[in-house]
Amino acid sequence: MAINFADSCLINRMRYYIELSPDDESLLMELEKDEVSFRSRRRLNLSNYPTHLFIVKSGWLYSYTDLDEKRRQVLRIHYPGDVVGLTEIAMQEPFSEMRTVSDVVLCPFPKSRMDEIFIQSPRLTALIFSLGMLDQVVLLDRLKMMNRAHAANRVAHFFLEIKARLKVHTADPGNATFDMPLTQEVIGDAIGLTNVSISNAIRRLEADNLLSSERKTVTIHDEEKLKAMVDFQDRHFKIDTSWFPHK
Repeated sequence: MAINFADSCLINRMRYYIELSPDDESLLMELEKDEVSFRSRRRLNLSNYPTHLFIVKSGWLYSYTDLDEKRRQVLRIHYPGDVVGLTEIAMQEPFSEMRTVSDVVLCPFPKSRMDEIFIQSPRLTALIFSLGMLDQVVLLDRLKMMNRAHAANRVAHFFLEIKARLKVHTADPGNATFDMPLTQEVIGDAIGLTNVSISNAIRRLEADNLLSSERKTVTIHDEEKLKAMVDFQDRHFKIDTSWFPHK
């Protein structure tokens, strides 16, 4: 199946950080040859792909781990252009489970195919490595916020985190409104709050005219004030590429 470069969320995400050569783009496109589709709100049984990674071509999903029979921790939200499993590439078995938020199209590829990128493009290898580390830092930021902030600040920080990630693919990165298909249950499992706490936090933020939430969208009314309030660091805006190989 031929794929237009313009349709590749992975290539678009990579271009946000570095200039890609035609050879780099061809290497990435090789990872998107196959597709599998999943309906929304489905637990993904990826046992048929034990040695694969997945590129998110469309839709949202999240990774989580069960804490006990009744509780879970949502670890990462995955968006178009993400490589699912990258942070677990060294594990023989996946650490986390996956569940879709919306209808999702994934492009599975064997881990072994990464060797072509590692051999032929050191610069692209450095970027892929950096994006995996970026995911870890974003998770640590959220864990730090969970340990020290009240509910409204946790929700505000989480929404800013999502907006920062989404703007990588947005034609107008300054747009204050963005999609929010996550349920309050998923948000709560990501930041350690109950549904009631999430609702109360959103109402407080709306009353302070900092943001509004309706019909699966969120609008940030005063982004700078919100960032200052929660000490938010936009990890996605810019990464250090000064150490990347030149070729």
